[in-house]
Amino acid sequence: MAIYQYYLAFVPKIGLIKKHKIIPSQIEISTETGYFEAKTDEYWELAKINFQNIKVGIDKIVDKADWGNDKDIFNWKTYKTELDNDASMCINFEKEEITELSFRADLREPNLKFLNGMLELAKKYEMMLMDRKGNLFNPEFNEIKDFIKVSNTFKFIENPEKFIDDLHNGKINIE
Repeated sequence: MAIYQYYLAFVPKIGLIKKHKIIPSQIEISTETGYFEAKTDEYWELAKINFQNIKVGIDKIVDKADWGNDKDIFNWKTYKTELDNDASMCINFEKEEITELSFRADLREPNLKFLNGMLELAKKYEMMLMDRKGNLFNPEFNEIKDFIKVSNTFKFIENPEKFIDDLHNGKINIE
């Protein structure tokens, strides 16, 4: 993941409600393996959401990647030097249901067109969004902007030299 990309995962509201009876403000994530793991699979399993319409919606926002696509995974990617947005959807091919859906928005993009498009898609399909810390948000820019502003992604874009100094001096931790 590039430092200027902000990660968000879709989490179906209905799966959260079925599991917790409410929509919590945060859900479990894991980094025990050394890699970030979203831990959203049970919410998708409870929600049983067909992938077709959401896939078509993402196709309208960003081009398909020319790698990693098969019957169980779809990838999208912006192929420009100055812009790096991407998305990934894992599915259960037999059931035609989503098992995971995440994206990384390039915060350098003018007007955040990709991020706003993904927010609209999340609204349309009644999804919550989750960041790398497990925080859950409604797909409204006003709800996620404060979290973006304290992220390493934003700190880097705002002042790369200070970010690197702070990282070196232990004032910033890798997310």
